[in-house]
Amino acid sequence: MSHDERGVDHLKDSLYSRKHQGGMEDVRAPLSPSEAHAPVAWEGERKPNDPRLIVPPPVSRSGMGLATKFFIGSAIFFVVAISAAAIFFLSGNNYISPENIDLEVVAPALVDGGTIANLQFIITNRNTVELQLADLIIDYPAGTRDPKNPTKTLAHERISVGTIPSGRQVKITASAIFYGSEGEAQMIKAALDYSVQASNAVFTKEGSAPITIGSSPVSVRVGAPTEAIAGQPFTVTVTVQSNAQEPVQDVLVQAQYPFGYSVQSASPKTDSGSTLWRLGTMAPGTTQVITIVGSIDGQDGDERVFRFLAGTNKDLTAGKIQVPFLSVPATLTVQRPFITAGIAVEGKTGTKISATAGKSLQGVVTWQNNLSESVSDVQIKLTFKGPVFDRTSVQSGGGFYQSNDNSITWTSAQDPSLASVAPGGGGTLQFVFGTLLPGAGGIVYTNPAVDLSLTVSAVRAGQGNVPDQVTSAASTQVVLASAVLLLAQALHFTGPFTNTGVMPPRVGSATNYTIQWTAKNSSNAVANTAVSAVLPTYVTFLAAQAGSGISYDAGSRTVRWDIGDLKAGVGYSSAARTGSFQLSFSPSSSQVGTTPMLTGTAALSGTDRFVQAQVSASAEGPTTSLSEAGFSNGMDIVQPKQ
Repeated sequence: MSHDERGVDHLKDSLYSRKHQGGMEDVRAPLSPSEAHAPVAWEGERKPNDPRLIVPPPVSRSGMGLATKFFIGSAIFFVVAISAAAIFFLSGNNYISPENIDLEVVAPALVDGGTIANLQFIITNRNTVELQLADLIIDYPAGTRDPKNPTKTLAHERISVGTIPSGRQVKITASAIFYGSEGEAQMIKAALDYSVQASNAVFTKEGSAPITIGSSPVSVRVGAPTEAIAGQPFTVTVTVQSNAQEPVQDVLVQAQYPFGYSVQSASPKTDSGSTLWRLGTMAPGTTQVITIVGSIDGQDGDERVFRFLAGTNKDLTAGKIQVPFLSVPATLTVQRPFITAGIAVEGKTGTKISATAGKSLQGVVTWQNNLSESVSDVQIKLTFKGPVFDRTSVQSGGGFYQSNDNSITWTSAQDPSLASVAPGGGGTLQFVFGTLLPGAGGIVYTNPAVDLSLTVSAVRAGQGNVPDQVTSAASTQVVLASAVLLLAQALHFTGPFTNTGVMPPRVGSATNYTIQWTAKNSSNAVANTAVSAVLPTYVTFLAAQAGSGISYDAGSRTVRWDIGDLKAGVGYSSAARTGSFQLSFSPSSSQVGTTPMLTGTAALSGTDRFVQAQVSASAEGPTTSLSEAGFSNGMDIVQPKQ
């Protein structure tokens, strides 16, 4: 190597060395002229591309970064973990999956309603480990009953299974009573809840099986129109037939009516509230038919659903079905009538109107043409029915009263405006009728009522201008409240008490009297009946008749007689109810020459069970003037003190 090349290398090493610290030795010395001269050319002749002229660049040594190494290592670990997991899961070693558990629900495809059906649940564990704390939960269809107690609803049932070893099969049996309509499809659902060792989680395996109701102990067929004119009566028939091979006891049918429906009549008679029929024991193959007549209110196009339930209840006093067999619906559509009609009595409307017996009642008939065209020859007929209807009291209000059938008829002969009625046209008609007084003619009617039936008919031009008859109907029932009567009487010489004192009463002395109340009731049972009166300050309450239900409140000075139920006909067809109490009268000098009252006005009140309205009566308080044997004139006047 030449001297120049060694010098360059030495200089390079000095510049890039890490050990070089610098110092005084690095201070440059002063320069002095040098006689040395660099050669003007290389020794020998060299070409420009001679490799000796090319200096190779320094090689940089760069190592792999720490982040890169970590990323590559993580990727390798992830691939290895995925591979190991795939091998683990695919091999099935120590792996628990619901797919390896079979829950089979075995049930008869066809079940007769009302009979006990046996069910089987087969559980197979195909996992390599056991199932722990296993429970079988069964969900039954709506209406299912417990075979141990058919009155009890069976909606859910939980059965403890315990531990199910690997590869083991467990069979569990259950039973239930299913109800439903013939051919109805139902579903039995089951779920197996379980856990595994070293885990607090609860896992579930589900299963199900369909069943079909073959037949119920009884079948129900409902015959009802698909459409009904609002306000017009229509008929619904319910046919009940026994399908059982043995007699079915205590059969009941219960109706659930839609909103706006009113029952006018039912055959056979209902047991409770026009909704429950007790058919008793039905022999195999026997049939019973229930007929219901009623009307429904609603808007045009409204859909209403009737529902009839069949079942049993051994409790003859119960007002509902305890064990249902099946439920059958019937749907109809409400149609607007061509002509609307209505009845009002004493300003009241509705299917039932309460009124007082023995009075003249004011009535109004309203009607309207709902068609978009005119109608002609309108005829309106109102009919009265009922034993308490007074045939001699009718005022027809311009119509014609026919006594043979107790009806009033209005036609264009009586009212020319009925000859032709434009669309939307209508009118009102007045009438008056009366009812018989309670006990008139020696007869007391129970639950008296007057039925009013209205029919409106007219003629419209149909298709091809062929006359078409249109009709409408309405009805109401006027129920008459029971006439209650209260009498108040004072006694001294007779009655249940022995009375003492001077007669006539005298200032400074006390005279005892007996007050006797008498209650009468004409036609309807009256509940929660009570009589009360306030005693004057100059009278002292002494005693009440034993067992009469009479009590005295000293604070308010009120005597109260709790009668309770007052039966229909009391005081007419049977003896009146009486209650007595004793009091003492000590007159004041200011009462000399008078006949003072011994009690205040007595008031009777109660609830008419038939009309579902309050009824009342009153009686003036008795005075010292008596009407009994032993009493004579002058014995009622207070005398001065002797």
